[in-house]
Amino acid sequence: MRRNVAGRLPYAAPIAAAPEHEETVNPGAPSRARAPLDLGAEHAAGGRNGAGALGPRRKPARTLWGTGGARWALGPSPAITRREVLLSVLAGVVLAVVTTWPLVLHMGTRIAPDLGDPVRSAWQVAWVGHAMLHQPLHIFNANVFYPHPLSLAFSDSLLGYGPAAFFGSGTVAALVRYNLLFLFAWTLCFPAAYLLARELGLGRLGAAAAGAAFAYAPYRVTEAGHLHVISSGGIALALFLLLRGYRRASAGERGASALVLAGWLVSAWQISLGFTLGLQYSYLLALLGLGATAYWWRAGRPSLPPRTVAITCLGVAIVGGVATFQARPYLKVAHDYPTAKRTIKEVKNYSAGPAAWLAASSENRVWGSATAGMRDHIHSKNESVLFPGGGILLLAAIGLAVPLFTRRLRLGLLAGIVVCSVLALGLGLTGAGYPYRLLYDHAPGWDGVRVPGRVFTTATLLYALLAGAGAQALAARVGVWGERRSLRLCPRGCGGAIVSGVVLVLAVVGEGAGHLGHPVVPQPARAEVGLPGPLMDLPTDGPADRVWQYYSTNGFYEIPVGNSTFDIPAVDDLRGGMNRFPDLASVEKLRYYGIRTVVLHLKMPKLPGIVGYAFAEPPNAAAAAAKPIAGLGVTRERTGSLVIYRIGPGPKALHPKP
Repeated sequence: MRRNVAGRLPYAAPIAAAPEHEETVNPGAPSRARAPLDLGAEHAAGGRNGAGALGPRRKPARTLWGTGGARWALGPSPAITRREVLLSVLAGVVLAVVTTWPLVLHMGTRIAPDLGDPVRSAWQVAWVGHAMLHQPLHIFNANVFYPHPLSLAFSDSLLGYGPAAFFGSGTVAALVRYNLLFLFAWTLCFPAAYLLARELGLGRLGAAAAGAAFAYAPYRVTEAGHLHVISSGGIALALFLLLRGYRRASAGERGASALVLAGWLVSAWQISLGFTLGLQYSYLLALLGLGATAYWWRAGRPSLPPRTVAITCLGVAIVGGVATFQARPYLKVAHDYPTAKRTIKEVKNYSAGPAAWLAASSENRVWGSATAGMRDHIHSKNESVLFPGGGILLLAAIGLAVPLFTRRLRLGLLAGIVVCSVLALGLGLTGAGYPYRLLYDHAPGWDGVRVPGRVFTTATLLYALLAGAGAQALAARVGVWGERRSLRLCPRGCGGAIVSGVVLVLAVVGEGAGHLGHPVVPQPARAEVGLPGPLMDLPTDGPADRVWQYYSTNGFYEIPVGNSTFDIPAVDDLRGGMNRFPDLASVEKLRYYGIRTVVLHLKMPKLPGIVGYAFAEPPNAAAAAAKPIAGLGVTRERTGSLVIYRIGPGPKALHPKP
């Protein structure tokens, strides 16, 4: 018994394009119909009856735009072969290696792009893997910021990368692991956006342009030092799996349930990397879910496949469980540490005015110098540069104008870009901070966001999809132009389209690839390995403590410092007390905090500074090493460029009880 049109599911409705002719095929058999300039698009137009069987499949109209008019979420899924998937992954790997060259040759000695947050992230992944194996019930009780509990929650957790640390130990292994994940983050974005674009109806070259525009959006260069921000490929991959799975489930095709479940699992993994991207992705899922529910209700509430409903409920439960598990320690930290709450003043420091839309990172090869004047009007030059790229912007405008996507989808992508771009300015758009202030005041979780600009990550995906459509349309136009002029380059029309498409893809990559540094990462001296903890390395300040955090991957001994996204009064007190080390006051303070060993480094690598509050304590390591220690109850040993102090028993500093 067939359902009427009103009862048809949204992803099973017929395509609206007017057919040139019709042909009948066996259920599940691919259509041979193909537009002459679809550049690989296999999104054949066709309707399905209410039982899920294929009805007469209609050939798309022969238009310049290939599959113009195809309903993106309503027709059958395109045929995507394993070979095509593997080639997209290979292309992602090659582009990641080339754009970060020569990092792949120095995996165990260098890191990109600097010795700041990447060094801390190397410790982070190593700790999560270590804790999963040795203390799975207390993953967030890390070895840093001793004796404070839940110290992993002092910044984004990167839990989803923990299994990568099941193999190898020590600082070199942590560095190699981080570099592999760094390349993986760039790699995943390309095939993920490629597959999503293909599922939405683009041909291979159009999808390749979309993959390049997402993986190499100029904004990503700005965030290259933040692994939890550039790890956005899971968003596009999960959306592809969910869309493809639900489409196939509506037609009763085999394997649909596995795709749906995989989509929810990838969503859970993406959220497990941290709430910087997980929060905005969760809201995106909620909006898409509300839209699907509204359409289902308006369609007359047709019955849904029970298996799909069950897997959806399971997937939502898994995502909710992961989000809850990760949120609990952050909520506890926000309760116990008042400074962990993001104040309006702090959010305002990371907000920007409309000039951010025209400002690119200084590391950008193409637009860095050209937009320097706009960067002068931005307070946070490494967090609020939101220029999407001239080429990507032009291609997106073309994609918005041509009918490769339906009008509804194009308007939806445009609306998403506008909303995300406005929210990415934070409190800087209007004097009162609206509309972002509405999220901060009323939307759960947004009062914990410090950098509003990272919302622009979602906008880059939406830009990429439109840019892919624009690239496909432009390449098709070049192919027709070449065919009419009988150019040798494209004797049959398609050659020119392919060549121009490849050029557009490479141009997008070149526009987004930036100048990434590859500094040598310092390694601990042999004399420091195996010292008893709790151990404190000096000098201490924000930049140096990242390195000491990294050193602690050699056994994960306890250290009282580290790098966090908020100030901890007790840590500031300890750091400030080291100004005159070694003297009686500093030694008594060390005893108060339970520190047994101090390692004073006489030679320090050049580290990126933190403007405003990074001051090395003690300020002169050589002068500190020359101070007498008689009567302090400590012993001292000089080994190369290290001076090792062992803190013996004695009086502790008098501190008021908390």
